[in-house]
Amino acid sequence: MTPPTKKLLRRAPAVLAAGLAAVLPFAGTASASPLVGHAHRTVTTTDGETFHLRLTAKSTFLPAAGGTVDVRGKGYNRAQGIFLAFCVIPDGVVAGDPSTYTTLPTPCLGGRESTDGSARRITDQGTGTPGVTIPYEKGGRFTTTLDLKPEIADGVVCDATVTCAIVTRADYTATGNRLYDQYIPVHFAPADQG
Repeated sequence: MTPPTKKLLRRAPAVLAAGLAAVLPFAGTASASPLVGHAHRTVTTTDGETFHLRLTAKSTFLPAAGGTVDVRGKGYNRAQGIFLAFCVIPDGVVAGDPSTYTTLPTPCLGGRESTDGSARRITDQGTGTPGVTIPYEKGGRFTTTLDLKPEIADGVVCDATVTCAIVTRADYTATGNRLYDQYIPVHFAPADQG
């Protein structure tokens, strides 16, 4: 008689194979799940304060017509307002390489006073447009959504004529300040060819 332990060990490969067979048909679904984009950088202000900026967006691959993206940030400087927007990545800028962040990201979907859900101003300083301007949370955090579509402006179409990204940048109180620039590229499914 074979001891029970040895019998279980001999059956383990068969059980594992059966388990994999049950899971593998769903593997394609997992790869089709929404992609999450991340951006981070550490910056030091002129007065010596250091901030660890983190930006996350889900999803970064949208249907051809566009969609809604959940965006979170943390570690931002609450003394400096920022714009969170969907913009063309400027020539020479490489997402993920802050040494190339020397140009203001523009044009942006909806523009600075956007009320179509494509941009937000995040600030603790004063008031702004309801639904567009939101305050920081503790720790320089924010959580919001952006409604995105591939056509930034007439003839300016993401993945066709330009590359686009969810960006943060200093708001209009410091437009020339590139410390808060971050980029998470976003892509759109091709339109049906039929």
